Amino acid sequence: MPARRPPRPSTRRDARPKPAPGARRKVAAAVAVAVAVGLILGVSALAGRVARDRDRPRRLRDRAEAATRAGDWPTALDSWRALDRLGGGDARSCLAEARAALALDRGADAGRALLRATEADPTAVEAWRGRLDRLRVLDRPFEAARVGFDALGTVAPGGRRAILSSLTLALLAELPDDQARDRLDRWIAADPDDLDARAARLARVAANPRPGDPDRASRIAELSRLLDRDPGHVPTREALTVALADDGDPGRGRAVLGAWPPDSRDARFDRLRARWDLDYDARPDRAASGYRRALVDLPHDWKAHYGLARALRAVGRDAEARGEADAVSRLRERLDPAALGPRLAADLARLDDPRAPADLAALCAGAGLARLADAWAREARPDPAAIDR
Repeated sequence: MPARRPPRPSTRRDARPKPAPGARRKVAAAVAVAVAVGLILGVSALAGRVARDRDRPRRLRDRAEAATRAGDWPTALDSWRALDRLGGGDARSCLAEARAALALDRGADAGRALLRATEADPTAVEAWRGRLDRLRVLDRPFEAARVGFDALGTVAPGGRRAILSSLTLALLAELPDDQARDRLDRWIAADPDDLDARAARLARVAANPRPGDPDRASRIAELSRLLDRDPGHVPTREALTVALADDGDPGRGRAVLGAWPPDSRDARFDRLRARWDLDYDARPDRAASGYRRALVDLPHDWKAHYGLARALRAVGRDAEARGEADAVSRLRERLDPAALGPRLAADLARLDDPRAPADLAALCAGAGLARLADAWAREARPDPAAIDR
């Protein structure tokens, strides 16, 4: 039997002496310690990030308040916006954001912030007043009435007079043309995409033209561009319809009027539809109905009363037509700014005197604003709780 060859020495790399059991335990322990340390550091870092994120709204609010106190309006506006995006905003911060936006002449941004403020806190009197004041600049009394009466239904009794004051001014005292133009011009310069301001500016030019203002063709072209950009913007559609009627283009005006969004057909639509029925479509009966619907929401609109008088005369209802003509004369006299302005200013400056709310109630009643008159009349009555004290 041949002799076996002796085995050759192993040349494999892993053929090394195995570590002793104690050494293996030390290595395992070191690995475990390293893993634990890594986990602790990771958890600590995560906790730090969570704490910083939790603290961020407070830091943003502190920054926004400091910027507001310093009058640093760009920083204030950015900080209030960032706070709102984080979900840390409330009615107070939305109102502060609106003030910063107005300080920067960003009227549309202010309007959005004021809306959020009243949604967050329906009792926020100053936010409601801000919305009413903005609508007065834009000359939108129909919307002001809706907003004002919404506010009266939600604010505390102590805030009612402030709301009534702003609502009365928005409905009865149109802002002087110089002041309104200046404010609108600044809003447009700060934000050329402010559609509300641009439509209001063009409507104001149409109502009170001055040398150097854009002519009607230019206004129609711009309003057409604005409406193409946002077909649902009612003030633009209203201003364009009026401009086309004044330009003697009832066909195109009818098309613009006919495309009015159905869910936005309010007193403004009824008033314009009645104008077309009366002046272009030979339907005075339908025009009379349209003007009456418009006057439900705008009872102090002397132009609607005038249109109604013409429509009633056209259908042979002369006595009613004379009544509406008398209403036109009465309203124009009572709403004459030369007499109305001083009277409003005097009453609003002394609301603690019961005679002032009573006079405002009489003034509103004379203008046909029965709901507003009733609200002022309630303010004129003595407070039973105060008498008991």
